[in-house]
Order: sequence, then structure tokens, then C-alpha cells
Amino acid sequence: MDKITGASLQTTGNTGGKTGATAADAAAAARDKKLRKACADFEAVMTYQMLKSMRKTVPSLSPLSKFPGKETYDMMMDQKVAEELSRRGNGLGIQDLLYRQLKGKPTP
Repeated sequence: MDKITGASLQTTGNTGGKTGATAADAAAAARDKKLRKACADFEAVMTYQMLKSMRKTVPSLSPLSKFPGKETYDMMMDQKVAEELSRRGNGLGIQDLLYRQLKGKPTP
């Protein structure tokens, strides 16, 4: 996405009102990009909560498996896994459904 500068507005200003349309298109594209990012972030948070809940169900095998900082490590790992899951491909599909709902597009 290109930035619109004052020089580009002056050069395109004489084309019969296309400057307003270009600026509106750029603003719409920026809003769309922010909406997609927000949907992906929301999916990452939901995935993190799911992983955290799943981790609580796994019993500890031995007392040696608990060491200082393990909870912090597990939290950081769950966050990164959740971010990667939501970033790759279409994620789990939650972000696409949420995007379509917020954008007002019908689901296929």
C-alpha cells in the first residue's frame, strides 16, 4: 500500500476528482487491514485460552516436572503457538468468520 503524499495529491488533483476517491480507497484499505489484524489477534487470544485450558487438564507425571519458571515458559510457549496458528493460512477459521460478520459479507 503506497502512502499518499502532498505531491501525489497535487499531481492527481487535476484528473477530475479522482483524488478524493483515491484517498477514500486508501482509507478503506487501511480500515480493512486493521479489521483483519484485529480478527487475527482475537483468534490468537481465543486459541491461547484454549491451549491454557487444555494444559490444565494434563496431569503432572512426577514432582520433578515442576521447576521454577515452568508456568512462565508454558505461558510464553502457548502464546507463540496461538499467534503462529492464527497467522498461518486461514488460522482456525475463526478470524475469517469474524471478519465476514463485522464486514457485513455473507458467509459462503
